[in-house]
Amino acid sequence: MKKVIKLIGLILIIMFFIVFINRNNYYEDEKILSDEAIKRFEKDLKNGEEINPNNYITEKKDYNNSISKLGMSVSKSIEFVVGKSLRKVLRYIDN
Repeated sequence: MKKVIKLIGLILIIMFFIVFINRNNYYEDEKILSDEAIKRFEKDLKNGEEINPNNYITEKKDYNNSISKLGMSVSKSIEFVVGKSLRKVLRYIDN
């Protein structure tokens, strides 16, 4: 019986780490200044024009849609269930 519980615990730990890594693995290489904006800035600086940072900063893109929102909610639900199950299994093993 203990072997089965340890196997279930191991599977839950692996699933938890998979969810954790996938959640933290998403990184968007966000450029605040595009190459074109940098060239405009340098040109304006050489010409002695007034520098306003808002003229050079690009807008942050919003990639959210219904599919990504669904994926995020499913991921959070899985994370909650796996975390709760993992805590219960670890408490059981600890006792």
